[in-house]
Amino acid sequence: MSRGCLFLALLFLISPCQAERVVIAAEDAWTPYANADGTGMANDIITAAFAAVDVSVDYHIYPYARVLHYLDTGAYVAGFNVPIDAISKEKYLLGSTPLYKAYSAYYHNTQRALKITNRAQFNGELVGIVRGYGYGDQFLALVAEHKVVAAYANSDLPNMRRLMLGRLDSALIFIKSANYLRRTQGISDNIQVAFINEGTDIFLAFSPHHPDGERLQKLFEQGLKKIIENGARDAILARY
Repeated sequence: MSRGCLFLALLFLISPCQAERVVIAAEDAWTPYANADGTGMANDIITAAFAAVDVSVDYHIYPYARVLHYLDTGAYVAGFNVPIDAISKEKYLLGSTPLYKAYSAYYHNTQRALKITNRAQFNGELVGIVRGYGYGDQFLALVAEHKVVAAYANSDLPNMRRLMLGRLDSALIFIKSANYLRRTQGISDNIQVAFINEGTDIFLAFSPHHPDGERLQKLFEQGLKKIIENGARDAILARY
């Protein structure tokens, strides 16, 4: 064997294996879970879980409704943050382990306070929600039974502002998001929690229409379980 061939053979043997790389569709406006710059609590958990099984991640950032569209068409293998409900369980590969549990609440303007104390008492109130977001099966049932009228916006901030202006009876918002908006967006102190809705399991959803969807979902769940067991996920949650 020539010296040049021997060098190339040795170089091949000692070169580290290239880690698999996956591209994921990430939503852009659910602070602090996912931000427009590709950072956020969910991003950190997903990156850590895939790293635990030697997979690196790139994020392509889109509005949440477009993330779901890309999952529906198989343009991307996975996207987030997808809440578990009857619709998402039917459409996507979710696995058994959520990224985290997100708690939501019904907010109101204390100057025009709701006259009810729990969601079972709704009777046609106008409730602001974000287009494309999932809020659990209980909320879907309230809409189907005409107990609430859903008023759509593209993010939580317009709903909080409409509450301030008296244009909504309530807004259903995840608590971490509401706390962030109250700190950073000049939201009136009159906007307060009326009552808790529920905790919702949030997933990295994989597309059944993508050829790698099932394989990568199983691999990701292995990594997610690893970082749950070693405490890395709890450390990420504590930062937010």
